[in-house]
Amino acid sequence: MRSYGQFCPIARGSGLIAERWTPIILRNVLLGCRTFNEIAAGAPGLSRALLARRLRELEHAGVVAVRPKPDGRGSYYLPTPSGRELWPVLQALGDWAERWMDVTAEDADPDLVVWSWCQSSLRRDLLPERRVVVRFEFAADGSAAADGSRPSGVRAVPGALTRVWLLLEQGRGEVCGFDPGFGDDLVVTVDDPLAFARWHLGLVEWSAALKSGAIRVEGPRDLRRALPTWNSYPQARARRRAEHRRAPGGPQPLPPEAVPSAADGRRDPPWRTVPRGATRSTTIPGFSGRLVTPRDADYDAVRAVWNGAVDRRPRFIARCLSASDVAAAIGFARGRGLAVTVRGGGHGVAGNAVCDDGLVVDLSAMKSLSVDPARRTVTAGPGTLWGELDTATQAFGLAVTGGVVSHTGISGLTLGGGLGWLMRRHGLTVDNLTRAELITADGRLLTAGEHDEPELFWGLRGGGGGLGAVTSFTYRLHPVGPEVLAGPVLWPLEDAPAVLRAYREHAAGAPPEVATVVTLRRAPAAPFLPVETHGRPVCMITMLALAEGETAERLLAPFRALGRPLLDLVRRRPYTALQSMFDTVVPAGWHYYWKSTGLRELDDEVIDTMTEHAGRHRSTRSYAILFHLGGAVAETDPAATAFAHRTVPHHLNVNAVWLPRQDDSLGAVERAWARDFVTALTPYEEGVYINFLDRDDRARLPEAYGTPAHARLTELRRRLDPDGVFGTA
Repeated sequence: MRSYGQFCPIARGSGLIAERWTPIILRNVLLGCRTFNEIAAGAPGLSRALLARRLRELEHAGVVAVRPKPDGRGSYYLPTPSGRELWPVLQALGDWAERWMDVTAEDADPDLVVWSWCQSSLRRDLLPERRVVVRFEFAADGSAAADGSRPSGVRAVPGALTRVWLLLEQGRGEVCGFDPGFGDDLVVTVDDPLAFARWHLGLVEWSAALKSGAIRVEGPRDLRRALPTWNSYPQARARRRAEHRRAPGGPQPLPPEAVPSAADGRRDPPWRTVPRGATRSTTIPGFSGRLVTPRDADYDAVRAVWNGAVDRRPRFIARCLSASDVAAAIGFARGRGLAVTVRGGGHGVAGNAVCDDGLVVDLSAMKSLSVDPARRTVTAGPGTLWGELDTATQAFGLAVTGGVVSHTGISGLTLGGGLGWLMRRHGLTVDNLTRAELITADGRLLTAGEHDEPELFWGLRGGGGGLGAVTSFTYRLHPVGPEVLAGPVLWPLEDAPAVLRAYREHAAGAPPEVATVVTLRRAPAAPFLPVETHGRPVCMITMLALAEGETAERLLAPFRALGRPLLDLVRRRPYTALQSMFDTVVPAGWHYYWKSTGLRELDDEVIDTMTEHAGRHRSTRSYAILFHLGGAVAETDPAATAFAHRTVPHHLNVNAVWLPRQDDSLGAVERAWARDFVTALTPYEEGVYINFLDRDDRARLPEAYGTPAHARLTELRRRLDPDGVFGTA
């Protein structure tokens, strides 16, 4: 296989991920697990010796970087840029397994069955209106045993009875590893865990399981009869399999490039997208990258952006490798009268990176990175993601403000202003931009800085794009980390009004070293949250203190002491772990719709409106997030950059989120929820952040900049792009 791997990239790649534990370990690292113990916790059943060996193999393969902890006790395990590129592979593998691989009852622990039932197949429409608590009792060996309870996910000791509670309330379910304290309405005793799992999967009828004695139920008759109707797994499973087996219009023909020529018995290699002997009908003179068109097999994958709700079909996608490629692609589009959009990371919610029937200048492959620790600067290519930039700069204990999600691209976030964890102490991303190179609509290469093209430099810092295709960014860096005191604290959503009133007072007087972000939502199924919190409506405040030791603890103490928290996860962690903590909550491909506004103040009416609307969404993935600005953001001269409304203390972003496979009627409901949420706050709004504007927010551009800055930007765009090649997005 080693020799064959020299010629076959599939064989070469499978040598890394074929072993069953390696993808799981790599998944944990990509999800933000940074220490050995954190990675081990996400791989139950894996011995520590084998984990250590697999981590060494991943380091040797160049997909995981090992960095010593500052105190010398242990190491941090960080994904490298090549390691991050394996995330789509792992996602595709999991998606394929979900579609085509059957879950077997023999592999399912009883508490896992309860968790699966609650999370993915609970018939919420059939649940009783009142609160119901179901206690499940089961033993690993099927025998009766002494009383005992344990958290879900901890394997039972043979002979010990395990208890798990299912709390049903207001059409929602929650699995608890401890007694929720409301009394048990139903008690389900599972004497045969295999039969219980087979019932959940639809392989055994509930009545048959009861008659055989495998399952016993105690409680009111109406609840005993209703209990099995709350499980929709068999129907959902059959529906998913039918959908994946069904091809619209019957069997689909192979694409032309997959059919070998009758005149040539030799088979084309699998990476060829044009049949042998054919030539592309379109080429770009002087272009060394790859021109993708609708006839290419990977066209749909290349045109896809982070927001799965955006479905645009460009005529050409020019995947550039250099600034000269960018100039050639723009010249090609101008000569044909095509609209041009520019793609960096493709993370903008509005999908401005792609267009219909035009040309996309795709910069995603331009990922150069050069850190100068002596001068505390970093120069990065436009396709770089923040996780890649952070990994490079944190090797020297340096960082620059860069959002709150590591798979965001640096280009769009920078050009729109750049909120992030470090902004209150070190300013917005644009406040740290010292130099930029770009290709203009007429193909010129310009360098913008404080003394070079100052008007262009002003517009690039917060103007939102449309001035050219930036091919290089240089940022000023600051000492940060590599460890910081940070993490989320969770309260029940019903406590949010009181918690946010107290938060308001502490946030107003907090020093710039303190950063906080408030999120109102159902707790996501994120790896850093216990399973019993998943799906519970919560008020979550994630906080950061840029200070050392006891000083950092003292700065965050007032926020952590608010009310009665459900969970406090504030601890010292790598800065890169904070940056990537919420990556899995907003993955690429889900459908997103945003509505946003700046808020002059966080008075009682605003808090009550926010908490009231926060619980009205139907999708468990929708949420509202509130950023606290101030500090260095407000202290910067407003005239220095195109970013407006610097004195606005808070920016609210309401995110409607649903899955591609979910009915679009849910999307319509969630979009209406987001619009109503922000509309209710109209009396208190001031401005809006350009990067939070969605596809239908074009009329709000003057609001984002303010009238003088908007007029100045319009004139600057007219001068640089009189023919409107880049449009005004």
